[in-house]
Amino acid sequence: MDLRVRGEERGDWKVVVVTGELDADTVPVLSDHLEETPARRIVVDLAGVTFMDTTGLSLVLDWHRRLVDTGAGDFRLASLQPSVHKLFRLTELVDVMRIHGSVDEALA
Repeated sequence: MDLRVRGEERGDWKVVVVTGELDADTVPVLSDHLEETPARRIVVDLAGVTFMDTTGLSLVLDWHRRLVDTGAGDFRLASLQPSVHKLFRLTELVDVMRIHGSVDEALA
């Protein structure tokens, strides 16, 4: 399955809407999109992501570190499907990353 990524501005936030499977084959699509955005406040909407492997997990963790851990900005995830949320629970990243039930919650 292909991965589709589109961005939209919401105030001073960039919302990145991702649809498809986020795996080793498709992670460059999201990576390139994130690299090209000048925004330092990013919400990644994963409502349309039906599968994510550790490559996708690694990418979002890297962006969390780039923005949040360094104090350069903010990075949040929103609307994870149950199977994707399970990956974050199993790796105990639910305690590390900012994960929200919806984009509106993430922006609040």
